[in-house]
Amino acid sequence: MAPDVRRPVDRWLVFFALALVAVGMVWIYSASAIKASQNHAAATAFLTRQLLGGAIGIACMLALSQVDLAPLQDHSRPIQITYGVLVVLLAAVLLFGPKVNGAHRWIRLGAMSLQPSELFKPLSVLIAAGWMVRYREAWTSHRDALPKLLGLAGLMSVPLALILREPDFGTSFLIVFVTLMVVFLGGAPKWIFAVAIPVLGALGTAFVVLSPYRLARVTSFLNPAADPLGKGHQALQSLVAVGNGGFMGVGLGGGKQKLFFLPEAHTDFIYAVIAEEAGLIGTVAILALFIAILWRGYRIARRVSDTYLKLCAMGFVLLLVVQALMNMSVVLSLAPNKGIPLPFISFGPNSLIASLICLGLLLAISKEAGSA
Repeated sequence: MAPDVRRPVDRWLVFFALALVAVGMVWIYSASAIKASQNHAAATAFLTRQLLGGAIGIACMLALSQVDLAPLQDHSRPIQITYGVLVVLLAAVLLFGPKVNGAHRWIRLGAMSLQPSELFKPLSVLIAAGWMVRYREAWTSHRDALPKLLGLAGLMSVPLALILREPDFGTSFLIVFVTLMVVFLGGAPKWIFAVAIPVLGALGTAFVVLSPYRLARVTSFLNPAADPLGKGHQALQSLVAVGNGGFMGVGLGGGKQKLFFLPEAHTDFIYAVIAEEAGLIGTVAILALFIAILWRGYRIARRVSDTYLKLCAMGFVLLLVVQALMNMSVVLSLAPNKGIPLPFISFGPNSLIASLICLGLLLAISKEAGSA
């Protein structure tokens, strides 16, 4: 598209996302100050790291919002290079990364760390969208469609296998789900999903059944009261926090569950802390902001004319919103714990940077679609 017809970015999308970032900063401090102090660090230690991640993420967002993504569907060299670099980094995580809470997910870089699986999430959308557009002629033929989709599956299987090996089942599930949605929206034959979904379901079940800690998460989800001081502790304490909050909440800073009753209060379960301190009003407001992001993302995808950009827009917005719904479902005991953060809000500089990268790419597409 010619530069003179590119419009400003979607400002509403920026507002909704940065509102979530601001909420996250406030509650990261609320949920982590006492823990940081107990570890003989400043009360603002976690907040400071998150602010640094936010600064890096916003810089990435601003830079990527100026990129024209359309040429990537025909010139995929940058995608191939990024794919190769991330595969090497994912392998390096397993070989050299420290073990934190039973998982190898990070590479230490001085005071900071790098989590390659977070960076692979937006790349997976670019890969899937480009593949669907590049081989669009194959989707009308049963004979040609299956080999092409198996080729995409093979390409995605290498990084996904490394992410599963960390282990990180939640991120793997999210990437597979969003990739399937991009493939579906890209026009793949519907019979493919009649085959793929049962196969993936069987593989997912096998991963759970054959892994003691994943199986324990499922059984504790089904009956957390059976082990209230062990596997069911986190789910039960999360529900206590939600229940304590009621409609209005107990007030910012007044929550009790973050006082070492609720594990990972500032990361995966920060939504429970918000529920206790801001009540139903606060949690619904956050859900509304994510729904607003979904609305703006859908609007961008509907208005842009290029098929590749349409698929990318839907993929990026689904990454953000589906991950948010997964996290909220865990906090409310509607799904087993997957160890996945709440986008823009949970502590985790890598997660925040990856979310802002998705936002920046979505904003770049919004310049082709227009905004209001």
